[in-house]
Amino acid sequence: MKEKWTLPQVVLLAIVAFLFGGIFMGADALYTALLALLTPLGYAPFANEILFGLWTMAAPVAAMLIPRPGSAILGEVFAALAEMLYGSYFGAGAVLSGFIQGLGTEAGFAATRYKRYDTFSLFLAAIGTTVFSFVYEFFKFGYGTYGIGMIIALFVVRLASVSFFGIVLAGEVSKLYQRVVKIKALHP
Repeated sequence: MKEKWTLPQVVLLAIVAFLFGGIFMGADALYTALLALLTPLGYAPFANEILFGLWTMAAPVAAMLIPRPGSAILGEVFAALAEMLYGSYFGAGAVLSGFIQGLGTEAGFAATRYKRYDTFSLFLAAIGTTVFSFVYEFFKFGYGTYGIGMIIALFVVRLASVSFFGIVLAGEVSKLYQRVVKIKALHP
């Protein structure tokens, strides 16, 4: 029988979702500015790719802080829901995107059978997130109309963004959280 979620885990998941929903709203504004900057140069699609990893951070952070099956999907979906409820102009589409992104991250941790919660798992999660989300958005945004060079460039930029935010920054958040937990244990 699988162990049930504890109340502290549920509260931590809610905090992650609430905080990242707000971060996603900030990323929405940053996206609009970046889009305005890149559009006249002919690089508008890269605005999404450059910031993409920021929008997917809730999943690896949730998985690292709550190391159990399902936490990545739940973290990303609830953060996307929070973003939508905060008033994001992406609307309900953010929740569907959050599900796809969370599923990709979850696949990375599932590949280790949920036995590893480390940089290697984050690496696999970044690959899963990039592939799952890129396939979804390939059709959503019509990337098929681009030449192969542009498609590869978009994919590489997305992978770099997801790697930076999902491996480097999510790993640092996890380390910081673990330090706080240790300090709390030493000084109850």
